[in-house]
Amino acid sequence: MAERKGERSSVSRHREIAEEPHAGIEALREEHRALLKELRRLDRSLARLSVKRAETAVVISVLESLHAFLADHVQPHMLRERETLHPLVKKSGLSRQQDIRVILAGDDGLEKECRQLQRALRRLKREKGERETVQQVIAIGEGIIEVIVEHVHREEHVLFPRLEEALSPSRSSRG
Repeated sequence: MAERKGERSSVSRHREIAEEPHAGIEALREEHRALLKELRRLDRSLARLSVKRAETAVVISVLESLHAFLADHVQPHMLRERETLHPLVKKSGLSRQQDIRVILAGDDGLEKECRQLQRALRRLKREKGERETVQQVIAIGEGIIEVIVEHVHREEHVLFPRLEEALSPSRSSRG
């Protein structure tokens, strides 16, 4: 009987440890849903501005909103991902897989994208009324959104499922 009791406590401890990573991943998924909703809204705004040939001031306003969203919401999210996912990936053994390393490295490119958007906004403010510059800056904003959306989708469809599988209690107990 003592062995059984000891086995149960070991199993329940293992289950608690295994559920914690899943809770962290689920929290990131919730954030992804909110981020994607706002990114899609900003992307639609940029697309409409491009078609309408909007005034420079309106374009600057939308791009400044995008930059603020990146700084206030996307960058902190990426930091939480690093704090949550990197240890889980290491623990799971997935860090040896090239495609997983590429996904994780994508988080590091956001600072570069934000600097690129800032430079483009400064250029747009200097060259007011230059239609070509307006279109280029809109394209930069759309490109940044596309990169982030693709990154989120790779996490959702590749990284998270593999992590959950690798850290699942049934798989661990088989090994």
